[in-house]
Amino acid sequence: MSGVFKNFVELKKNYLLLIVFVVILLLSQFMLQYRATLWPKLYILIVLAAGILILFFSRLNDPKKIARNAFVLIAFLGVANSFILPIRQNLDENTHYYHALQISDGNLRIQATEKNFLMISPDFLAVTKLPSKPEYGNDLNTNLYYKDFLDLKNIPSNYKSEYVDVGNFNNPAYIPSALGIKFGQLISDKLFVSYYMGRIFNLIFYALLVYLAIKISKRYKIQLFVLGTIPYTLWISAGYSYDSLYYGLVLLILAQFTNFMGETESITVRRILYYSLTCFLLVFCKAPMVLLAVLPLFLPKHFFKSTKTYLSSFFIIGTSGFFGFLWMQQNAILTKLGFITQKVVEKNTADSELASRLNYFATHPSYAAGVVLRSLSDIPATIMDSVQSPQPYLMKSETLSFINLVVFLLLIIIISLLFHNIVPKSIYLSISAIFIVITFAVFYAISGDTRVFSLGDLSVAGVQGRYHFYILTFLPLFLAPKLKSILNLSRKGTIDLDEERLVLLIFKLVFITTWINTCVALFGYL
Repeated sequence: MSGVFKNFVELKKNYLLLIVFVVILLLSQFMLQYRATLWPKLYILIVLAAGILILFFSRLNDPKKIARNAFVLIAFLGVANSFILPIRQNLDENTHYYHALQISDGNLRIQATEKNFLMISPDFLAVTKLPSKPEYGNDLNTNLYYKDFLDLKNIPSNYKSEYVDVGNFNNPAYIPSALGIKFGQLISDKLFVSYYMGRIFNLIFYALLVYLAIKISKRYKIQLFVLGTIPYTLWISAGYSYDSLYYGLVLLILAQFTNFMGETESITVRRILYYSLTCFLLVFCKAPMVLLAVLPLFLPKHFFKSTKTYLSSFFIIGTSGFFGFLWMQQNAILTKLGFITQKVVEKNTADSELASRLNYFATHPSYAAGVVLRSLSDIPATIMDSVQSPQPYLMKSETLSFINLVVFLLLIIIISLLFHNIVPKSIYLSISAIFIVITFAVFYAISGDTRVFSLGDLSVAGVQGRYHFYILTFLPLFLAPKLKSILNLSRKGTIDLDEERLVLLIFKLVFITTWINTCVALFGYL
């Protein structure tokens, strides 16, 4: 009972912020220059309820409640985003839904190609046919106002169909969404319930990863709070995308890596095992980022408990890399063992295309260099574009983009000044080198996607800013010494000004900015 009372006390303390939330909610649609005034009561009610709940459960006046505030913000406002986001309108959402549906049906392995799965799963077919402005050019999007969607019933998939053709193992990254779909099917026979539950479980999974990362971090908490609540992480995690796993794992990696650089506790075999496992899991969502696993190997030897621990780290990290390689090569392994039929081995054509691409780049070095340099120069622009326009397929609001950019830059400066660890210079060089390798690997991987790149194109245009999330997370480490030097601050610097007040300021900035993004999207997606 005392906890409930504390929540009411907190809500009372935040009454001014609640008033600000209401004013923003009522005025935010006027940031959109392409939409006439409208008042969608259902969505306004959903967002207003989310706003009250985050102010009810958060602790915005306690600078030590960083993890709690992150979870509350992501969970409640993220769920509102899940309802606001039209059906199939997240990034590659129908493909992600196709994978999650199969796991929810209890399938360990992929049962058919995405195209053939339309003939196996009535639910997948029904969702695929729903109207969408950006995808099909319809006059409306599918959301809670579309009655035909609300009337659809869950229909079991027919895995005895002639279209079944068992392939690779299903990606574990979709398990949270699959659990949500199954839960939705248990509580209702309506398809829209299971669809939204799949989204919500994925979002809550991300919120838990952010909470865990901040909880275990000793020296990077407020930085993880800001980076974990960048608006685009909430919007992409509010759908079926496995990027929620990517973002959460990168934050966990930063939490552990910055802990390694502390002076009070040596790196043990157990800590390296946890770190390696975290990095290994990246193979299920963004495989090139697995290379972050080697970062501890560049730390000074005295950071480790013993020389034996340091040498064991090579073996542990190498082993995790080996298992990651096995996952990447599962199609070839399963085919060799006879577990995949020739019908399914359309991936062999992908292997020949890979060899063809490699050969083309090798025999046209000047072209390959031009593609790489143009793509590299595009990285800052793509990162800022994701920061400025976080909502997938939403027509841009220039006012919102300006707010997002200014607040983001301000927050990055503040959290950089609040980072106090001394990072060895060798680590900066190692991180930079690994980033370069990862970036090249990402470019090469995306160049194999014929939807966004064909041989002869001048750059790899499909590498979106969200892929470079790992770069953003390391930014405070790089900026901290430079900014403190420019401002002529001591190692502690602004802490003497009042670190707690800065943390409270960060809470408010992040909550308000995230709220504005949700409110604008509420009207923009209709």
